Amino acid sequence: MSIYKHQKYYHYTTKDRVQEIIDSGQINLANKSTYAKKEKTVAWVSSNEKWENTATKIVYDDSGKFKELTFKEQLKLMGCGRIAVKPIGLMTWAKLVHKARMDKDMAYEMEIVGKEKGAKPSEWFGSLHPIKKDKWISAEVFKNGKWIEVESFV
Repeated sequence: MSIYKHQKYYHYTTKDRVQEIIDSGQINLANKSTYAKKEKTVAWVSSNEKWENTATKIVYDDSGKFKELTFKEQLKLMGCGRIAVKPIGLMTWAKLVHKARMDKDMAYEMEIVGKEKGAKPSEWFGSLHPIKKDKWISAEVFKNGKWIEVESFV
């Protein structure tokens, strides 16, 4: 039996970034951690079909302090988009912690923060390599209360 319980996994981002990702032909690896020097970078996806709460952006508010946006705020300010990908070459969160050589304490903190945001680490998946366009299913944006396909890759 496959470890993949879902047919689609999603890389969540802003609406504008969707076109940038399409143009680049790949979902890039996230920025490297400065906490663990030997840590490998990861291209992140989620099995959550609605929204991955850890993908919600953090911005500066009017007073210059960090403010974490809600989904609705992000939707209004910068839009919400996603790339649906096939479950090829993806690893679970637990496997990524090991394979990407994440600092165990930092990984635990990521889980705590993710859960505080309403995310589930069991929905976190990723790849140690950029996820190329040939592994994509579709690109979508959130509009009028639902995900709308803007481009198909199958």
